[in-house]
Amino acid sequence: MVGSLGHETAADWVLAQLGALDLDPYRGDGLELPYRRGGQSFANFAGVIPGLNRRLPPLLIGAHYDSVIPYPCADDNAAAVAVVLCAAARLAKQERERDIVVAIFDAEEPPYFQSEAMGSVRFCADQTDERGFHAALILDLVGHDLTLPKMGRLTPPRVRNLLFVQGAESHPGLAKAVGEFVPPRSLGLIATLNEYLPDMSDHYAFRQHGVPYLFFSCGQWEHYHQPSDTPEKLNYRKMGRITESLVTLAEKIAIAVLTVPVPEHDFTAAMEAATIKRALGPWLRVFGTKSMSTRADVKDFAETLTGYVGFLD
Repeated sequence: MVGSLGHETAADWVLAQLGALDLDPYRGDGLELPYRRGGQSFANFAGVIPGLNRRLPPLLIGAHYDSVIPYPCADDNAAAVAVVLCAAARLAKQERERDIVVAIFDAEEPPYFQSEAMGSVRFCADQTDERGFHAALILDLVGHDLTLPKMGRLTPPRVRNLLFVQGAESHPGLAKAVGEFVPPRSLGLIATLNEYLPDMSDHYAFRQHGVPYLFFSCGQWEHYHQPSDTPEKLNYRKMGRITESLVTLAEKIAIAVLTVPVPEHDFTAAMEAATIKRALGPWLRVFGTKSMSTRADVKDFAETLTGYVGFLD
């Protein structure tokens, strides 16, 4: 929690991990970007994997490191921090035109969520350089399995291994990248509109600033914001596949053309439907889905899934 000894320990660890990656500072001379709000001290962290053309708007990958209660909060959000750091280590070994900014944000959790003290809000408002961002890829709650009511551990692997991505509607280039992406074996990627589960994490700040974004999450679960959110409950193989997916999508999006205007019509419905069918196959029947081709089909599925896996309190 912000202001606690645990928060200081987490901040020191994040800084050490970013330093070990040998990243360039994003702003100033260091990787730490402190700020204050309401008499409280906070700190974002941001480093750069340099590209060949430093004038291009960079791609950002990020997650928050604070917790909502004084417990480990392994899935919310240590798992996403780990995935971002592991993806950064792999991306640093490859050459590309544009920079990649690796950002670990403070103060995402209540009581700071969507307030002026939220780390990503301050980052976008005060700490972003003049280039802006090509796109932002944000992760939160990416370490757990999905389970269906009354099935628990008997939930089929095809459902347990689902990952959701929101925000492809923020730019056709992102929709194209997500639609063409083939996830690693045993990981099912489902694309949905952000409005179905609006602004659950740090992508909120980037959306507010008009930055194309993707938000990756496995949703909420029984240990969400509970002392029982501990490391032994995480699915580390799934996290590995999510890391692989983040690396691949980051490379695709880094070279995507994101300068054309966003169309006013619904250009993602067919892509979303395709990801749902590919991810679930015959298990679509579990959700009572008879067809999957139109926006109405996708919306009905999203509403049913929300009730099944408990995205919302």
